[in-house]
Amino acid sequence: MSWKEGKNMDNKKRFVTIVFIIAVILLGIKGRGLLKSRQDQMQHQPTPKLPILSVELGKAKSGLLLNKVSYLAQLQADKSIKLSTKLAGFIKKVYVSESDIVKKGDILVTIDAKELKANLESLKATLIAQENDLYLAQKIYNRNIKLYKVGGISKEMLETSSVGVKMKKAMVEGTKQKIVGLKNQLSYLDIKAPFDGKIDNIFLHEGDLAATGRPILSMSNSKQKLIFSYAITKNSTIKKAQPVFYNGKNIGKITTIYNTSQNGLSTAEVALEEELKVPLGSSINIDVVTKAKKGCIIDSDALIHRKDGDFIMIYHDKNFTPLKVQTYISTEDKVMISPCPKFSYARASEAKLARLPSYSKVKVIGEKDE
Repeated sequence: MSWKEGKNMDNKKRFVTIVFIIAVILLGIKGRGLLKSRQDQMQHQPTPKLPILSVELGKAKSGLLLNKVSYLAQLQADKSIKLSTKLAGFIKKVYVSESDIVKKGDILVTIDAKELKANLESLKATLIAQENDLYLAQKIYNRNIKLYKVGGISKEMLETSSVGVKMKKAMVEGTKQKIVGLKNQLSYLDIKAPFDGKIDNIFLHEGDLAATGRPILSMSNSKQKLIFSYAITKNSTIKKAQPVFYNGKNIGKITTIYNTSQNGLSTAEVALEEELKVPLGSSINIDVVTKAKKGCIIDSDALIHRKDGDFIMIYHDKNFTPLKVQTYISTEDKVMISPCPKFSYARASEAKLARLPSYSKVKVIGEKDE
């Protein structure tokens, strides 16, 4: 390489270096301007504001609050029975149909009585023959008494005729008792309603053989009751005389708690004040009032649950302040508390209520009523 070429190479390096330095200086100046512009923008940026909370106000009221526990109950008839015959026989007549209303003493079913009636007629004929024999024996005995008095017969013959009269009297009485028994059996063949009620089911019909103990029909009375089961605990809340509600209406009260249990559950019976328009055997949801108390009642969405207790947010002089309360009875939408707040309270979700003191602006619905 010549001296001239080396000199040109040095000049190029110097030129590149100068251009690089100028570019760095220009980039630094531009970056400084951008940084200052960004700082100016941030200084003029509006301060973010907390969202405005919206709560409703409520007023405490004095009243009665009921604590209810739900159970599944079965509707049953107060009385129900399956009727059968005491004597086997073919069914002669069924006088009722299912769902018929009957009165106590109405004949429901008649069993064929041909065999019994034949036996009864035979006994009556036997009775007539025995009474004739007795009449004749009595005449002979009376005659023997006269003969004995005049020495016509021995004492032994008199006593024999006396024994004959007694035996025939016993036979007559025995036959009479059999006739009475058969007449009673004939009454069993007319199956009558034991109480006022309604026919539920008919199991046998005309011409069927009715065996002893085999149900012919079933019936129940119009009075209803509810049966429900509940878990047995030392502090059981189910007691006699507790009111029972169905669809929000008081329908009766608990009258019986059975001593026996089924599958580890105790059973209670509810007497109804009026008939439910529900088919017998239906399962319905009932509410049993386990506790009732008069006091200060507020809405349940006013409570705040904390580790140190329950609180509500009192609204007074445009401010919200927490008030610690004690709860006694809680329902789905109401709570009984103490002390009773003199001023309105906030209603909202628990998360909203807990944040109220930290918000400067709160939209209060119902504030005009304050």
